[in-house]
This record gives sequence, C-alpha cells and structure tokens, in this order.
Amino acid sequence: MKNKTICFIGLDGSGKSTSVDHAYDTLKARGVKVKKVRAAYVIKVMSFFIKLGKKLVMKKDANPYGGDYKSYLESMRKQSEKKGVYKIFTFLTTVEFWCQIFFSITLNKLFGYTLLVDRYIYDNAVTYAANLGKDTSFLRATIEKKWKNAPKPDLIVYIKTPVETCLSRKDDIPDPLYLIIREPLYDEISSMYNATVISGDTDKDDMLNKVMSAIDNL
Repeated sequence: MKNKTICFIGLDGSGKSTSVDHAYDTLKARGVKVKKVRAAYVIKVMSFFIKLGKKLVMKKDANPYGGDYKSYLESMRKQSEKKGVYKIFTFLTTVEFWCQIFFSITLNKLFGYTLLVDRYIYDNAVTYAANLGKDTSFLRATIEKKWKNAPKPDLIVYIKTPVETCLSRKDDIPDPLYLIIREPLYDEISSMYNATVISGDTDKDDMLNKVMSAIDNL
C-alpha cells in the first residue's frame, strides 16, 4: 500500500479514533509509510480573527460547549440569514480550513504518506448542515463546490454507532441533540459517497478486523 488516503467519519464517540490508531499501528508494523492526520476544522492559523468574529456574530451564544446548546443553534441559524459580519466570519473559517487541508493532506500526500484521516471535508459539511439546519442538497453542494478541489480519499470508512452508545462513551457532548441532528446527516454522506459502513456498537476486535479488511481491499 502506497500513498493512499483513508478517511474515517462518524459521530463523536463512535470509535473513529480507536479505528485510526489500530490501523496506524498495523500498517506501521507492516512497514507502510503511514501517518495519522486530523483534518477537521480547528482554529489555528487565523485564531484571533475567527474568535473575534464569532463573538461579534454570536455574542453570548458563541460557545456551543459553554451553555445552552439549543440557544447556540438558534443564534447561529438566525445570524446565517444575515449579511455583513457573518459573511466575513464564514470566509475566514473557509480560508482556515483550506490551510489545514493543504498542510495536513496535500503536503503529506506529496511526501508519499498513506494517510489515515480522522475527520475531513465530510465531517465539516455535516457540522455546517447541523448548525444551520440544512438538508441533503446543502451537504452535496458544500462538498462538491466549496471543497471540490480538496484531495479525494481512496476509501471512506463510516463507523456507525447509535447515539446512546456514543453518549455513554463521551462526557464532553454539550447536549444529546448535538449527536441526534448529526446522525442522519452522516447516513446521507455515507450513501452519497459509497462509504464502507462498519458498526461501532459491536465487539471491538470484530470492528477493528473489519476496518483492516476494508483497508486491505484497497
């Protein structure tokens, strides 16, 4: 296996990180030039400007983990319908994510790494859709227009795990609604892009064996 990109998607607590870690250790032991990368949207390059913009746009509801998650969603959706500061804010977040794609994905592919990607453009599309209350057409447009030039994975692995199981594994979910509104969106993404679906609510060794079987079939 050489210079492949394998993308893992799914809810928080589904088993993605466990799967990535196991695949990394297995491939590394085989002598594969492999690297784990996290290509989810995390503020780094333009941190100051994005945080300032979010406070201006969202005000007291700027942090989904800091209070009432339903109020956060309501505020986010109201602001998305307006112009001005919100458009500047979304532009900055888009630039930020493109920088992360370049450094985490594009450069590493140029150096010949097989990449195990924990979250990617699909997860970001789900987050946007969940926050703004959008549908399937929005998911597709976000991926095929906004992120159309992002490197495409050779394999998408969807670790599908029930919300209740994910909640039992994680203690930092702001509200069950956070996962509930994302679950059908991940199902849609999986169907759209022919992901390999693996249950995360089963025996751990069985899950990991199925992950490696999917990778070995590349």
